[in-house]
Amino acid sequence: MQADAERWNGRYDGKLTGDPSMPKGLGGVRLERGRCLDVACGLGAQSLWAAQNGFDVVAVDASDVAITALNSAAVQLGIRDRIDSRVIDLDEGLPSDVGNSCSLVICQRFRDPDLYEQLVYMLEPGGVLVITVLSQVGLDGEGGEFHAPPGELVDAFRVFDVTIERHVELDGEATLVARRR
Repeated sequence: MQADAERWNGRYDGKLTGDPSMPKGLGGVRLERGRCLDVACGLGAQSLWAAQNGFDVVAVDASDVAITALNSAAVQLGIRDRIDSRVIDLDEGLPSDVGNSCSLVICQRFRDPDLYEQLVYMLEPGGVLVITVLSQVGLDGEGGEFHAPPGELVDAFRVFDVTIERHVELDGEATLVARRR
């Protein structure tokens, strides 16, 4: 984790959280308010959006610099009490105290196929997962090591107890929206 944290701390150093923004692919999806887990939240624009829209957010990232920026933005917006922000090592998995309790799980531009099953486990029945990863689809080459091969999200999530509501894969990104049965 130390190397990842240092890399991301360097990338986020001196940056501010942008405006709250809805996760890619979530527009028009029916959501029930409740707990939201934002995995690899970065500077937290989606965490802020979720908190502003009535969710109690658990935001996790390896970068303490990013978490500090998220906390500052949440204070300025008057929603700090709706966000439980944590610095965690995602290589060790997702926080166990959040399992089976989330009406929304967000994972934007972070890819770790080893966590896919845990992402579903975090959802309560009827809960929604929205995940966007870098993809090889639409690139001239194969992309780098962090780019998913074509169809990875659909292939991975179809074996879990979810209904895939939406899947889009183009221009170097893949987004999947799934609801736990």
